[in-house]
Amino acid sequence: MAATGHGSRHFYLWDSTLERNPGMIKQFNKFIVSRIWGIRLRPTGAVFLGGFAGLSLTATVLPEALAGAGLTDSFSARIDLAGFAIYSIMLWAVGGWSAQRTGNPWLGGLVLGLVGGISGAIFTGLAYAARPMLLLLGGGAGLAYGAVGGILIATALAESKTTTPNHPTR
Repeated sequence: MAATGHGSRHFYLWDSTLERNPGMIKQFNKFIVSRIWGIRLRPTGAVFLGGFAGLSLTATVLPEALAGAGLTDSFSARIDLAGFAIYSIMLWAVGGWSAQRTGNPWLGGLVLGLVGGISGAIFTGLAYAARPMLLLLGGGAGLAYGAVGGILIATALAESKTTTPNHPTR
């Protein structure tokens, strides 16, 4: 048995355990890798991307749309819409997951576009008055942003199609 020279019983026990069972590290590594690959990375990534896109909607897209229309400055709009950020993150996270689950870029764009249009109109209407022009502006900005984001998420994070060889039926 190899001693480490440190005079510690811990190192001596570790070395003796490895000498008795050299495949232990390989088994442990296989276990860790199997657990990591067991995590559904694509749906998890879609949830995170959707959530951050929702944060971006309230922090950038809607304030810039309102400022571009001349209704307010973008800083004031960011402050007015800041209270809706957590709701936007939650809605868009579910929308991102749903867009990824479709596996089709156009359906993904439709799903996240609807989430964006509805949430943009609701947040703009709640932060400001529920005037039709404001609802259309917020909903249109959210719809456009969500449709593009849904297409990207559904395309980039689509589940890979595994093909199985055709087996004749018996």
